[in-house]
Amino acid sequence: MNGRELRIWRKLLGYTQEDAANELGVTRATIQNWEHDVTPVPVTVHLASRQLIRRWKQRAEFGPVTLVYASVPLPSPNSVAGPPTLTCRRYPDNHTAFRKILELRTSPSFFNPLIIDEGNVIIWSGPQLIQQCEKLSQNKDRP
Repeated sequence: MNGRELRIWRKLLGYTQEDAANELGVTRATIQNWEHDVTPVPVTVHLASRQLIRRWKQRAEFGPVTLVYASVPLPSPNSVAGPPTLTCRRYPDNHTAFRKILELRTSPSFFNPLIIDEGNVIIWSGPQLIQQCEKLSQNKDRP
């Protein structure tokens, strides 16, 4: 990550230099130095920025997103049901995709769901995705 990429990341998240400094545990001046390529951006900052982007994309209102799921459990090389079919459906945001997962979760042809962004980067998958959907289900059941 270079200074230009750091600035793009910061603007994408709507952070000021001060906000970015607080998130990354550095001073505003350090952010400024990195952005102007006075000092190199450490690899740890690049890794932290990727995690912060993922967390930002995991907001309920983030979208559009695509829900991807298989017709049989993966991997399934010897499945009686034949080769798996992958279904991809686009939704306006994570919240809408979560609701669809709750709707489909008892379907006999719904396995290995994941949610990806427009760049085909995984935002939600595995147990973390199921836990998030369960939270939504529990909140929905409350008066």
